[in-house]
Amino acid sequence: YFKILKNKNFKIIVLTEFHKSFLIKQGFDKKNIFVQHNLIKIKNEKEANLEKDYIVYAGRISKEKGVEELIKSFLNIQNKKLKLKIVGSGPSLRSLQKKYNDPNIQYLGQMKNSDVVNLIKNSLAVVTATKLYEGQPNILTEASLLGVPSVFPEFGGMPEFFNDEYSLMFEQYNYDELTKKINQVSSLRYSNDIGNMNMNYIKTIINEEKNLEKFNFFLNE
Repeated sequence: YFKILKNKNFKIIVLTEFHKSFLIKQGFDKKNIFVQHNLIKIKNEKEANLEKDYIVYAGRISKEKGVEELIKSFLNIQNKKLKLKIVGSGPSLRSLQKKYNDPNIQYLGQMKNSDVVNLIKNSLAVVTATKLYEGQPNILTEASLLGVPSVFPEFGGMPEFFNDEYSLMFEQYNYDELTKKINQVSSLRYSNDIGNMNMNYIKTIINEEKNLEKFNFFLNE
């Protein structure tokens, strides 16, 4: 597959500079690789609830997504009124429900995207402890577009969707630090400030007009 893609006639679109660097290390010609973010549009019609008392994980419920590590970190936080809402399904769902049957953890199953968007909008933050090299995680992008902060591991291409001074990333596999970051977002004022910063930043890199201009330039090179 790599041999085919290394053909000079192929132009390759990737989601992050991290992915581009990875391919260059594999021997791909950097002139044929173009970074293009996914354009995401979400309806933001309803007013957000000011009484925010929960954080959200939305995605596959599986070992490689680090959901159990997220739950363990959450159970160690200082704010015992904060809730964790887990959206999605997967092979680990039933075992986690049985093992972590806590009143502050809600397993919501599969939901329509519009309902997930409203859930995120009214949350203090979204959070992931994924162990994978994610491309452009929808939950992080959607949260930023809604003015909601994200807590995530600092590795792969995920940091590229946030400014250089972003303070809610944690060291990959350092779950004590994850607990500390969740403690930070439990402050509503702090959460709002970070969320607004994220919204302004994501709009500069996911801009339909600029992205289309970049895309056409790449095709015509």
